[in-house]
Amino acid sequence: MGGCPPGRVIDHMMVAPTRHYRVALDPYCLEDLLQYRLSGALYLVRDLERLDPPLRIEIVLPAYLASENQRHAAEEALVRLTLVHDEDAVPPFTLSQRVPQSARGPIERGAEGDCRGLRLLRLADHLKADAVLTGIPSLLDSRHLLRQHHRFNVLPPDEFPDFVEVCARGHDLPCTALPAPTWMPLDILYPRTHQKARQFSEWFLRMAPAFTDARLSELLRSALCNRYPFILHARDAGRFYSIQDDHRLRRGAARAFRTLLNYHLMAFYFHIWGMLDTLARAANVRLSLGFDENRCGLDDGEFVKALRAGARALAARALDDRDWIARIGSVRHPAAHSALLLQQDVVADTEESLKSDAEIVEILRAEEPDFNEGLPPDLVTQCESMRIAEWRAARRRTITEDAIYVERRGGGGHLWHPMASLDFDLAKLDAIIDASLDACRCG
Repeated sequence: MGGCPPGRVIDHMMVAPTRHYRVALDPYCLEDLLQYRLSGALYLVRDLERLDPPLRIEIVLPAYLASENQRHAAEEALVRLTLVHDEDAVPPFTLSQRVPQSARGPIERGAEGDCRGLRLLRLADHLKADAVLTGIPSLLDSRHLLRQHHRFNVLPPDEFPDFVEVCARGHDLPCTALPAPTWMPLDILYPRTHQKARQFSEWFLRMAPAFTDARLSELLRSALCNRYPFILHARDAGRFYSIQDDHRLRRGAARAFRTLLNYHLMAFYFHIWGMLDTLARAANVRLSLGFDENRCGLDDGEFVKALRAGARALAARALDDRDWIARIGSVRHPAAHSALLLQQDVVADTEESLKSDAEIVEILRAEEPDFNEGLPPDLVTQCESMRIAEWRAARRRTITEDAIYVERRGGGGHLWHPMASLDFDLAKLDAIIDASLDACRCG
């Protein structure tokens, strides 16, 4: 029979996505969350905790940073907040010197008064919080640096509903927070609840009867009703697994979700490129440009030149966003034709990591002299090779994490952090879709 060896306990939850998240809440953002426009997120938090098994998003508020009115509001909130009263019980925290002084300085000197930002980060570090909810400018302006160097996920109040939705959807709970908690099948979730997805699907349903060309109708149906929801789902799934990896790393555990994260990132950029191609083909049909379908592309100079006569807005967007389109292509094309460009850590050797294999073997044998005992001789060399590689990797200096090297057409390239770019890329795509629909409308 199978099973784990005697005396060995396997904690399966160590590699499962967490269902318990913590959010450090700036007391000065509490009023925003209690307003009607965002309160749906708190109702959804309450509903998720009532599930079996529960999905808990614990909101922790430092009472020592709050006014009397804010503390009273916290006690009366429609979800139970965890109040921390004793700041002395929170260990000290120091910002990394790798955070540039231009970002570190305002936080450390308390540019907003009373060092509230640094004290909030101190609590978040102690809690190993999955999100820090605040409106403090010095934290929001440095949010990407704080995530890179400390894994702080700093969010303004308006992004809290999205955070709750992502945490739930990653566990296959198809719901939305705004304007009120809504549960519906995933097949119709995005077209019904996402503002742009609803706008695009309604546009197609309104315009479809006027399309006399079946090919044009099918291209637009596929793009707006199928592909766009796929893009949104890939975006949410990518964010979910990024939150999960960060959750583990804050607790000193190894990554467990990078493969899933990269999978959904690739899906996101594959579908964006597919959307760009489909929109170009639709414009080609609608405007009777006469291009072969395989030559229709917003990255093709001749095609964009032909667009100018009948689709000036789309041509302008293609020209203005050509660097962005090239970046999307630089990720999609290798994945489709040669090699996947996946996120990876960029590291540099240190004096220790440059030690020879023989030196590292001596260190390993001194640390664990009995490690090789009982191993077959042919496995000793293999195990030592793996241990040498792990020892050396642990002592390299990390320059940046989760980056992709993007090559430029004219040579050279740059590092790009796709997780920090997801919503920017989605907004760029939305603008191109809007211009394409203007070109394809009838009448």
